[in-house]
Amino acid sequence: MTEPPRVTGTLQYLRRYPVKGIAGEDLSEVFVTFAGLIGDRVYAFSDPQNHTDMPWMTARQWRGMLLLQPRFLEPPSAAQERPAENTFRVEVTTPEGARYNVRDPQFHRYLEQHFGRPLEFRFSERSMHDARPVSLISRQTIDALSAETLLPLDHRRFRANFVVDWDSTGPFCEDSLVGRRIHIGDVLEIMIVKNDMRCIVITLDPDTAAASPEVLQVVARHHASCAGVYGAVLREGIVRPGDRVSVD
Repeated sequence: MTEPPRVTGTLQYLRRYPVKGIAGEDLSEVFVTFAGLIGDRVYAFSDPQNHTDMPWMTARQWRGMLLLQPRFLEPPSAAQERPAENTFRVEVTTPEGARYNVRDPQFHRYLEQHFGRPLEFRFSERSMHDARPVSLISRQTIDALSAETLLPLDHRRFRANFVVDWDSTGPFCEDSLVGRRIHIGDVLEIMIVKNDMRCIVITLDPDTAAASPEVLQVVARHHASCAGVYGAVLREGIVRPGDRVSVD
């Protein structure tokens, strides 16, 4: 049997999203658990009238969500494998300059005014994901989509946890990695389990929330509506930008 090709690279960006649906943050290091990155999507707002498996209020419903900037007041350190709940305190800054604790009822009312409906506030240390605990996309894929759409696409638009720069592999290589194991750094091991089916959020500029519908149109027309992949964590560990990435 022919061995699958050797795939290696470097972790270029490491990102988490403290509040589901709003802006994220680049990290210098983080502990990745079986539930995902510590602090990733631990807060969320949902529509109590939506009884589907996707009740979350995100930029799909109000693009201004992307302009809300979160900040952990006492960020959980990478050495804290099971941080205390008080380390998850988050402050959110609005485009108008107002600052709210994410638990503040005034912030909840601020969101309800923009969404035009009552919302339910949620917290879970285990994170609240759409599909799997971690997500990955490559620099090569983002560059290829930039060329196809004639737009300079920022990695933040794709809201992935890991952005990888492959050593000698072309764009959309990650599509071929479903079912294979990826090692990042000294310890972390993940299994790529499915392609990342995209929605209108990738059409929104992360700095302005301006829409470019052609981004999703290109992904739908040429890439089966997918860009990047989801993974399940097989072995927990600390990762940092610059860590080596290898695929079994």
